[in-house]
Amino acid sequence: MTKEINTHQLLLGGERVTLECKKATKGVPTSLWDTYSAFANTYGGTILLGVVEHMDEHDKAKRFEIVGVEDADKIRKDLWNIVNSKEKVNVNLLHDDDIQTIDFDG
Repeated sequence: MTKEINTHQLLLGGERVTLECKKATKGVPTSLWDTYSAFANTYGGTILLGVVEHMDEHDKAKRFEIVGVEDADKIRKDLWNIVNSKEKVNVNLLHDDDIQTIDFDG
């Protein structure tokens, strides 16, 4: 099974306690850190960047749109810089394999 299929299946369940989607087209959104903190203080979870939720869509198969990000390498670098900054995050709970870049049709 490919990562793309897994991502689409993950989205079918909608956002929940362990899944949050962020548009993040141009960079790491500031709201990501509230989610990071909430996940760190509960059960953990998955944050998908480059995904928009259309709240007015009732069909779960159409509710989420993968819009991607402009510069995945920059976002990844910025995320690591912030998560390793003691000014922003008390403890970095992430490992290299926790952050993945997934290519969807380029």
